[in-house]
Amino acid sequence: MALLAKGVWALVADGERALFLENEGTPDKPRLALRRKLESAGADMELADKPGRMQDTGRQQLSAMELTDHDRIARDRFAQSVAETLNGMVAKKGIERLVIVAPPQTLSGLRDGVSDATRAVILAEIDKDLIHHPLDKVGKLIAQDIEKV
Repeated sequence: MALLAKGVWALVADGERALFLENEGTPDKPRLALRRKLESAGADMELADKPGRMQDTGRQQLSAMELTDHDRIARDRFAQSVAETLNGMVAKKGIERLVIVAPPQTLSGLRDGVSDATRAVILAEIDKDLIHHPLDKVGKLIAQDIEKV
């Protein structure tokens, strides 16, 4: 059975956007239709203007503390949100076959958030950032890469 057959869903995501796509074409000529789109609200946290300082055990010594990466936190939260949405779609819409395409960091966050039921329907995971490509090209790129997995 071809992995990108008709009816197979693809989640194409990065740290800011997620596209839920369904293949309406054939494995040779995929035609991905957009079923749902999510976008991150971004880093809406209050930001500090400079790194903090911490009192060392020595006399009058201060050590600098690393700045919090608010963008990274926002991307991780978005990946968790996408995973929760995906879990709901698998449960309610009956998605039976799924391919996930995302950069490695986003893919890691998605793996951490998906349920066992969702994990059971995942056919392949492709670590690429295809979110900025047109849908027709995304389908072709997934079809090429999925055979290598």
